Amino acid sequence: MPSIKLDWPLESPVLVACSGGSDSLALLHLVRDGGWPVEVAHLDHAGRSDSARQSRQLGQLCQQMQLPYHNRRLDVARWAARYKMSWEAAGRELRYTWLKKLAQQRGALLVTGHTADDQAETVLMRMLQGCTLVGLAGVYPQGLRLARPLLGWRRQELRQELQRRGLSWFEDPANQDPRFLRVHLRQKVLPLLEGLNSGLVRHLGQLARDALELRQLLGRPRPLLELSRLEFEEMLHQHWLSLSPPVGARWNRQHAHDLFAALSCPEWRSFNLPGGCWAEWNGRQLSLGRQQPLPDQAPAGLLWRTRRPGDCWDGRSLKKVFNDWKVPRLARATLPLLVRPPHQVLAVPGFACHPEVLEWVQGERSGLIIVEAPGRDDQTTD
Repeated sequence: MPSIKLDWPLESPVLVACSGGSDSLALLHLVRDGGWPVEVAHLDHAGRSDSARQSRQLGQLCQQMQLPYHNRRLDVARWAARYKMSWEAAGRELRYTWLKKLAQQRGALLVTGHTADDQAETVLMRMLQGCTLVGLAGVYPQGLRLARPLLGWRRQELRQELQRRGLSWFEDPANQDPRFLRVHLRQKVLPLLEGLNSGLVRHLGQLARDALELRQLLGRPRPLLELSRLEFEEMLHQHWLSLSPPVGARWNRQHAHDLFAALSCPEWRSFNLPGGCWAEWNGRQLSLGRQQPLPDQAPAGLLWRTRRPGDCWDGRSLKKVFNDWKVPRLARATLPLLVRPPHQVLAVPGFACHPEVLEWVQGERSGLIIVEAPGRDDQTTD
């Protein structure tokens, strides 16, 4: 089997996300063969009564291989119920949150054992659940300090490699539970489709790569009112993600469709977005926001709060100043303000700040994203 390839210095650590299954165990050995300093991370999802045994066995293997081992147990079912998510979705959120934080702490590149089979399953799942063309990109081969170097390999190839080395792996019973859509696709649908076309997994992998290239093309900066529907949807989705919606919030394409239609109207419109976010279109400016918590600390004699009647900026009514600054209507009652009581506003994060409090405001966020569009009178026509 070819050696693993990572765009990562050989002297820097690689954190292998390892469940104990065949894919991640093969990844562990292949990365170790490549010469990188390897560390292993395992999250126990507490999905079975014997899940702790799997974690202990993996820890014993790491001890034999003299590899640092990081493990954590989280009750995924409790989190799923709390955020009204499926068990699978909650497990993924918790797993990646912990893994990425751990990789950052260790100064490591995080690698996961996703295979060509995983990619095919993901693309089919997204097609069934409804997604954009860019959503067909499936599992990305790499991200910020994250790599998935096995996307070109089939699961069976990795198992054959482990067998060649005389190594065994753990079979997770959840991978046989047909209640999960991915398992149903893996056991029933993909084998049926591969019977019709033996190259299906390879074709779906190519489709994912093409969709990823399309996503990169759609992400190029262009004036708001010149965006196609797909470009606008991609832009809006990425801006929404940058507002850090809470765990469990899920994007809905209908929001993008409604907002795209609103761009052709000069009237003010507002929209609720998932995760407590909102969007506003005023005929010239598209604004997105999410209420930010007030900062914990302020300079002596000042305080952080939201807008109150009588607030002023440099002797002018804050209401009039907000009009001049084109502050979105939906943000005016929720923006954090740094105030000298009773009503002297010294900072509005994202808009203005007096020099005397600049050091206190530089790191604060307004929770707003504003995209300007040219006025219709400014646009040329053919």
